[in-house]
Amino acid sequence: MKEEALLLNEEEQELLASELASLIPALDERRKGQFLALATAVQEGAIPQELLPALEGLLALALETGRARLLYRAEGERIFTDLFRRTPKGQELGSLLEEVNRALMALKGRTLTGVRVAMRTLGHYTITLETEEATVTLAVKPQGVNLESLAVGT
Repeated sequence: MKEEALLLNEEEQELLASELASLIPALDERRKGQFLALATAVQEGAIPQELLPALEGLLALALETGRARLLYRAEGERIFTDLFRRTPKGQELGSLLEEVNRALMALKGRTLTGVRVAMRTLGHYTITLETEEATVTLAVKPQGVNLESLAVGT
């Protein structure tokens, strides 16, 4: 079964075209072809599955560096964020965040007895939240937050 292309609205097309126009001249020949294909797909309003990694990279670059907000203000940042959420990586991140929020519900209504932040390696941290009944440890990395462990006492 062939996977569907990611459809774009006019605002998304306009912002992505602007980002690609800035990025493509700076790329080496090895990477340029993929982004030229992405530019064509953006113009057509549909991103095929094989170009989604390039789209995810473009969106991540614009959002993580603050470029989206700087150039396109809060509305452009919102548009890029919403579009990222529709990509496979965005959906994966959304699932991880749902898992984290479900785990944090174990702490709801309870008094925290301990909070600890530790550095595992540069750019990778853990946050541990403890109550008398439960301990939640979250892993925080540049790619996002995920549940590392949940221990519930009996």
